[in-house]
Amino acid sequence: MKNTEKNIKRDVNWVMGRKNPRHGLLPVRTVLAKAGNPQDAVRTVHIAGTNGKGSTTNYLCDILMADGYTVGTYTSPHLEEHYDRIRINGKWIPADTYQMYLDRYMDDIDTYDLGMFEIAAVIAFTWFRDMKVDIALIETGLGGRLDTTNVIRNPELCVITTIGMDHMEILGSRLSQIAYEKAGIIMEYGHCAAGMISGQARAVIQAQAKRKHGAVSFLQYRSTGEHSFICHGHPFEIQGAVYQKDNAALALHSAWMLGVDISSEAVRKAVYDSAWAGRFETICRDPLIIIDGAHNEEGARALAESMKNLKEPVVCVFSCLADKEGKKMVSVLENVCSTLILTHFDNARSASAVENLSDAAIRINDWQEAIEEGLRRSGTGSLVITGSLYFISMVREWGKKHCG
Repeated sequence: MKNTEKNIKRDVNWVMGRKNPRHGLLPVRTVLAKAGNPQDAVRTVHIAGTNGKGSTTNYLCDILMADGYTVGTYTSPHLEEHYDRIRINGKWIPADTYQMYLDRYMDDIDTYDLGMFEIAAVIAFTWFRDMKVDIALIETGLGGRLDTTNVIRNPELCVITTIGMDHMEILGSRLSQIAYEKAGIIMEYGHCAAGMISGQARAVIQAQAKRKHGAVSFLQYRSTGEHSFICHGHPFEIQGAVYQKDNAALALHSAWMLGVDISSEAVRKAVYDSAWAGRFETICRDPLIIIDGAHNEEGARALAESMKNLKEPVVCVFSCLADKEGKKMVSVLENVCSTLILTHFDNARSASAVENLSDAAIRINDWQEAIEEGLRRSGTGSLVITGSLYFISMVREWGKKHCG
């Protein structure tokens, strides 16, 4: 241990301050092996994709719970507190339990220089094993092939939601490269459920499954209305954004592949009632304020479809990280709102509102002032706040104080 760290309190705040070193999977594999490989002690579903991972995980969790499963979920980033990444049946890991595992693994964390995401993954896998969950849903953080979570040797199922242009500086500048990285979660002789993926990305996933002697089943469903659809011959309805139909249908397809009777009334109700925080979430009804973590161009286009149905005037407050394609997202949002306000939030990767993302948009550096201006301009209409999930997390906290 470094001398400068001897007196530092090792707690969740210390974990959150840890950078995620790009040192490959060997360090986390080693720590997990010393812990008895908890990631392989329970049934798992491994979920990757550019958009829709969190929503698909949430739908699948609710479906499995409705069918009587005890379900562990590991997702990222957190929206309220670090602990909400790790849940069993929707309930966060208790703070004292998290600290217990952190203390247990501290020597290995120091020895192998584990980062925040690696530490959280080790704790999640161990807690799920110790609590004897029936199944664990594990969401990748970034990519798939080299993601910290890609240490599960025999997942029951892997799921690939969508393939889009995001994190190109790490995953590659072409869809085929990104698809290859996402498809890296397909294990030898494994089964994969894939979403509405077409073209070259679909071919890459098929080729990867064949290379691993596995099988991939692509989602097919029929839309019957704005919020209704038929999947495997059974009708379902959802609430919220139109784009959630893809995620709900993929979750149902995945559950069907896991052997769940998706025709049951309990499953149908679970799909209808399911809601994932930060995705087209209403945090205030009067005035209407909706938040959505549309953090890339594909996400912005999906959000835009639902924004068309909102009460006018529709005002949008947007902020993103500097490594995202902000101009493309702004261009999409400008077409579906009367006023676009660009803002800045406190994050090392946040794009400054003074950047030239749009000539027509209003720029207000302070994000809380931007929201106040958005409310003034939307009046009796709708205010949509969107962009980075880190930004949305801050806005949710703001909403708890200001929206009752």
